Amino acid sequence: MEPHEKKLLEYAHFAAHLAREAGKVTLKYYRSMLQIERKSDQSPVTVADRETERYLVETIRSVYPDHGILGEELGEVNPDAPWRWVLDPIDGTQAFIHGVPLYTVLVALMHENEPLIGVIYNPPQDELVAAAKGLGCNYNGQPCHVSHVDQLSRARVHSTDWSSLAAHRPRFTRALLDTIHFGRTWADGYGYMLVATGRADAMLDPVLNPWDIAPLIPIITEAGGRFTTMEGAPADENGLADNGIASNGLIHDQILELSGFDTVHPVEE
Repeated sequence: MEPHEKKLLEYAHFAAHLAREAGKVTLKYYRSMLQIERKSDQSPVTVADRETERYLVETIRSVYPDHGILGEELGEVNPDAPWRWVLDPIDGTQAFIHGVPLYTVLVALMHENEPLIGVIYNPPQDELVAAAKGLGCNYNGQPCHVSHVDQLSRARVHSTDWSSLAAHRPRFTRALLDTIHFGRTWADGYGYMLVATGRADAMLDPVLNPWDIAPLIPIITEAGGRFTTMEGAPADENGLADNGIASNGLIHDQILELSGFDTVHPVEE
C-alpha cells in the first residue's frame, strides 16, 4: 500500500470511529422531550445537534490540531488548512425530533477542497457506510455496491422532500414520479446510504449544503455509482454543489433527461 493510501486509511478509520461515537451522543436525546429552536433559515435545531457537533470538533482538534473543520452548527476552525473535516452532527433533524430512526451523522474529510473520505452513520439501527477515494466503499465493514437496475421505470427513487423538489422543479418532479417504479421520502443522508448499498436506485435533493454533500461524493462514487448536479455537472466542480442527484449510474442519464424539462434556456435574439 502506498504512503498516501495508508494515510487515507488512517483517516478513514478515524472518521468511522468518530461518527459512531458521535452517534452515541445523539442517542442520549433520541425520542426524548427536546426544545426545538429555529435557525435563521427556519430549519430546526436542538441541544443534541450542538452537543454532538461539539464532541466532533473537540475530538478532531485533540487528534489533528492542524486540520480545518467546517460544521453546520458551530462554524469553521482553521479555514485555510489543506485538510478540512466537514460535519453534520444530525442530518435529518426532522426525523430525529419525530422519533423516526432514519437520521444520520455525516462526516467528511477534504484535501484542498476535494472530498476524499465520507461516512454516513445511522445510530438507531447501527448502520455505517464509509468510503475513501480509491479504497472502495463499505457497509458495516463489508464491501458494498450500488444496484444493477438499468431502467428508470423499475427504479426505486428517494428524495428528502418531494414537495420541496416540486417547488424547485415542478415539471421534472411530475415526470419523474410518473416514470419511476416508486418514490419514498424521510430520506436525507439515509437515502444516499440506501443508494450506496443497492437498496435504492437513486436519491436526489434540490437543496444541499457543503456538510450534506461532502461525504456523499466519495461514498456514491466508490460504491460504483454516479453523483452530479441536476444539470449533470460534477458535484465538486468549482467547489461543492448546492443540489444533487446520486444514482447507480445506469439510470443517471435517464434522470438527467427528465431534469432538463425545467432548465431555462436563454432566448436567442
